[in-house]
This record gives sequence, structure tokens and C-alpha cells, in this order.
Amino acid sequence: MPRVLVAVLLIGTLTGTATAQPKGGQVQPDQLPLGTVYTGATVEASFMVFEPGTDPAIKFEVTAPKFVKVLNKETHHQLFGGPGNDFVCGSVSFAVDTTTANEFQGEIAVTLGKTTAKVPVSATVKAQRPGLTRVLVVGSPFNRYSTTDGKTFAAWTDLVQDTSLDVHSLLIDRGKPVLRDFDLTKFHCVLMTADGLCFQTPVDLKRVRAYAEGGGRVVVTANHFFRGSVEQANAVLEGYGVEIRDEEAGRGMGDVTLGKQEFVPELVQARIESARFYRASPVVVTDPKAGRVVVQASGVGRPGDGFAAVAKAGKGEVVVLGESLWCHWLSKDQAQGTDNAKLFRWLLSPPKAA
Repeated sequence: MPRVLVAVLLIGTLTGTATAQPKGGQVQPDQLPLGTVYTGATVEASFMVFEPGTDPAIKFEVTAPKFVKVLNKETHHQLFGGPGNDFVCGSVSFAVDTTTANEFQGEIAVTLGKTTAKVPVSATVKAQRPGLTRVLVVGSPFNRYSTTDGKTFAAWTDLVQDTSLDVHSLLIDRGKPVLRDFDLTKFHCVLMTADGLCFQTPVDLKRVRAYAEGGGRVVVTANHFFRGSVEQANAVLEGYGVEIRDEEAGRGMGDVTLGKQEFVPELVQARIESARFYRASPVVVTDPKAGRVVVQASGVGRPGDGFAAVAKAGKGEVVVLGESLWCHWLSKDQAQGTDNAKLFRWLLSPPKAA
């Protein structure tokens, strides 16, 4: 079973938003509110429909509104749990037309065997303007394995709407370079999610490190829970003075809320007063001249370790967050009233010193 699927089948245990036991006709996610993007952005998303059965060659038809370009549709057989829990999973990948500013809203209609479903899709495309921070998300949060509840995305889309982020979101095409042929120098920040890290090729690794050393900002999100993500994150971080420990707190100790006393002064000045972490992996600074912890770890790791750290990489920086499921980490259920979203915004692009 693919490592991404293994991780996501466990998300239900973490968040209650995804399930390892789907129902016939279920859509995952049940809606795709993509939020605010800007003209010219690449915005990709996917969803999955479940139909009881074992034959992936069943009828699979997709009808999309004009602002949606279907990139791929495919089916596969999956056994969930014990015998008799066989499903055919129909997956649809698509991109949104961002050539002109517009308010888009519509439904993608799907027929999979005897199942019919309509998946709401929406996006607000605004005109480009000066001062935007361009972020390339390598591993779109809007994907078929992320959640059953599309409302989970609200914390992320609200953050993008309320700040000057011009976000490009890429789906992962396994076996192909995750960075594709994008000119990374056109972005202020590259966010390498756990998905992107686990499927990065040697070419991707070389390119993202060169981008950081040339003056870019690379953010990696990984932890022990998402198998394989720590190893691949450390490949990106090698030689920069920070690394992630492939471990997590013991049972009952992995849910912690931290306050100002665990933050560096810059976070306090940015009015980040608290942050909640769940099953986070600790980050160790191996070279104090290059790296520093910005949020202290708690309940796991060694003294001086953190849940978030920053390090120099040539002319640029690498940023480490010990949470793999970053979009869930931002969500209302996970953040529970803390400043996770503000902290994530700072990690992507901290305000410049006056």
C-alpha cells in the first residue's frame, strides 16, 4: 500500500476527518473550496469516490464546469478492513482556470458504476498585484487522501485570503519530478510537504537545495507519524545545521499547547501567543552557528530541541516544522484556539525587520 495512503488512513484517528471504512457513494473530500488565488497561479486538486465492488473497469464518467480542467481520472480496487469491505475508488485530478480574475462556483458530476455524485468546487481568482509573497506548495492540500470534510481547508484558505500570499498548489504525480519544470527562482518560498518529500526524485532534491542556497526559503513539514517523511526531509536539510529526529512523544504525551515562553522573541513580537502540537517530531540543531530553534519542543526529544527551527542554507534559509499534516494542524479542530495559523504564516515568510 502506498505510504501516503497508509498515513492518511490513520488521519481518522488523529482528526476524525478521514476514515478507513468508507461508504458506497462517499466522496473524499466532500467539497473543494479552494479559496483565494491570483491570476496565473497553478491550482490543482483531486477527490475520490467510493463504490462497493472489486472491478476497477466499471463505468467511470466525469463532467466538469468550464473553469475546471480535468487532468486525470482513474480507478483502483481497495480492501478496507476485513473481507467483504471491497471498494472501487474513482479518483479525479483537476486544475482551475486562473487566466482571468473571476468568482468560480460549480459542481463536478461523477458516475462510478451505480454511484452518482456531485462535488462542489469554488475558487476566487483575483488580479495580480505588487507585494504578494509567491509560495509554491509541493503537495496540494486539496487532495483525495486529505480529508472527508472539505471544511477542514478553511483555516488555510482563510490565512491565504487574509494575507498577501500568492499560492501555487501542485498535486504529486508519483514517479515524476514533484517540482516539474517550474522556475523556483520566481517564488519567495517553496513548501515541501510530507507528500512532496516522500516522492521527490534525486533531481528534485538537487533543485530545491540549489534554490535555498541561491537565496530562496524552503519549508519542510515532516514527522515520525508520516513514514518516510523524516528521512526525505533530512536529505533536504543535510549540511545546514538542523535535522528532524524520527520519533514522537509516548502515548498520552504527544498533545501539547505551548506559550510565549517557548517562542523566540520574533514570534512574540508578531503577536503569536500560543501554538498546539500533536504527535510532532523534535528538530535538533546540529550547528548553532547555522541553525536555531524558534519553538521549543515539549515531551519529546532532548533539551534544546524544537518543534520548529530555521537554518541558513547558503544565501537562503531552510525552515523545519515537525508536523507532517500541516493543513490539519492549522484547522480549527487541531489548533483549538491557538495561533497555529499565525505561526505557519511566519514560517512561510516572516516580516522583514524595520
